[in-house]
Amino acid sequence: MSLVKKTSLIVFVILSLGYIFHHKYINEFPSHIHAWAECDRYALSLGFVNNNLNFFKPETFVMNFPFPDDWKVPKNESITAVNFPLHDYIPAILMKITGIKSPFIFRTYILLYSLIGLFFIYKLSHLICKSNYKSIFVTIFAATSPIFVYYQGGFLPSIPSLANATIGIYFLAKYLYHKKDIHFNLCLLFLTIATLCRTTFAVLLIAILGLEFLRILRKETKLKHQIIPIAISISAILLYYFYNIYLRTSYGSLFLYHLLPAENIQHIIDILKTTIKKWGDQYFSQVHYIIFSLLFLVAFFLQFNKNQKRPKQIIEIRLLLFIIFIGYSIFSLLMIRQFPNHDYYFLDTFYLPLIILLILLINIIPESKNKINKIIYATIISLLSIPMILNAYNTQSSRRENKDSKVIAFDDADQLLASLSIPNDAKLLAIDFRSPNIPFTLMNRKGYTTMSYKKNDIKNALDWNFDYIVMDNEIFLSQIYTTYPELINKLHRVGTNGKISVYTLSKKVEKNQTILEFLDLKNKSPRFQALMNYDEINGNEWSNIRKTSNHYYSGKHSGIVGADMEYGLSYKTNKMAELTKGIRTLVFSSYFFRDKEQINNCE
Repeated sequence: MSLVKKTSLIVFVILSLGYIFHHKYINEFPSHIHAWAECDRYALSLGFVNNNLNFFKPETFVMNFPFPDDWKVPKNESITAVNFPLHDYIPAILMKITGIKSPFIFRTYILLYSLIGLFFIYKLSHLICKSNYKSIFVTIFAATSPIFVYYQGGFLPSIPSLANATIGIYFLAKYLYHKKDIHFNLCLLFLTIATLCRTTFAVLLIAILGLEFLRILRKETKLKHQIIPIAISISAILLYYFYNIYLRTSYGSLFLYHLLPAENIQHIIDILKTTIKKWGDQYFSQVHYIIFSLLFLVAFFLQFNKNQKRPKQIIEIRLLLFIIFIGYSIFSLLMIRQFPNHDYYFLDTFYLPLIILLILLINIIPESKNKINKIIYATIISLLSIPMILNAYNTQSSRRENKDSKVIAFDDADQLLASLSIPNDAKLLAIDFRSPNIPFTLMNRKGYTTMSYKKNDIKNALDWNFDYIVMDNEIFLSQIYTTYPELINKLHRVGTNGKISVYTLSKKVEKNQTILEFLDLKNKSPRFQALMNYDEINGNEWSNIRKTSNHYYSGKHSGIVGADMEYGLSYKTNKMAELTKGIRTLVFSSYFFRDKEQINNCE
């Protein structure tokens, strides 16, 4: 097969997989697993659009930060420290040029970058294995990792940094094979960019510099040939590192910058168990693991039962891989508390080394020049690829089954604020607990978040310099009102769309409102209501009823929730279908009696 045909085939395979996995979701707002982290990056890109592409003043919509002030200090700016934001900046340029700010631009950019990375996985495999069939298989294997597929068309810098790291490793392999300094310089260039944007890839860079240092000691190359590109690489990383410290010191940071090691050995074991249980089948599918295990066994058998001399370049790559695994093992121990809740750390660490290991394993298996054997190889690759592709496709769907509640609540928030004549430069206070850039991005306005429902934290935030307060109706009663009931006497409702409500703050209490007055429900007739007074029980809608006449508020009976009951009073009816249409408010009102001497831990 000619080079043009080989290239055309792998490009077709990569583009086809990209389309299959992402054509449904390419314009989707970050809404699912790790929507918080993804929206932070999308907000950075919009921040560059809004600040006229000032690269050195990265900003989002949030004006108070977790680092170093734990969200409790308001700022006058939304500028934040962040690792070299190249992959947020380029989408911003495209948005500025096209005038399109939708997620389509950002997702497409990341997706195309990922496809380039997959192409270089193919090229790396072909350089080492000298086999088109093996290289296509390696590429499909890498392209169908569920974690990779989910973030492949997302917003995180892990994917383009991974692609840059892959390109860097490819040029390193070319350097080892062809001894051309230009290849080493290109390797450093792409690894430096990867490290600037995602610090975890510094492990790869350090490993490569370590390998090159060994080669210098063995007099296989000369330091004078490499000193300038190495110095430029290190200088670029250090320069932005110190600039980022300046940003963090001057403004604060939305992004984690310190280590999170385990407390002890047992803590490490527990975290590893949790991580594997939670994400093990997301890193790779069961089919991936079976294929990897079989290849490992076959390669192991062939390696030790056949006297076959390996090229020196393969030995060098093996040594590099060994150093990389040690480096990432150390890094993982230093950041291990992130792994249970951040699946994408796998992409930042062990994904690429495992793909390189796969290439080395499959390279050990002999390549046949027989046409019949080649047909057999192609058939096997096709059959093995089908379950991997299907699993990746199904995982994409399953990961999107649950939409982030903040995205649902704030979906049309910008239109609500515009209808209430709230200007775009108004500062908002979101009394909320998580995903702060999601509501602010959807409202298209800057502001502060309490990131806590504690009464003192809310009271403290009310003294900040803001224009309006915005709250999610769904969590107001359960989280905010129960913590700080007096708040309703400080607020005046400006408007609502049923999902969120906008208020202004009145620091002087003018009147005491009931909760029904505050929610504007006092004079409204409910669409449906049901009553239980424990004296008259009609129908079978109510269940788990246990009555007593020892205590009662009115009538002659009350209900008991006993320690032996799994569930308390329950209600079920088939008359509520209409309530699923539109936005509804459920009000539950009751009286509880408790004996304080007998029940101490009861809300």
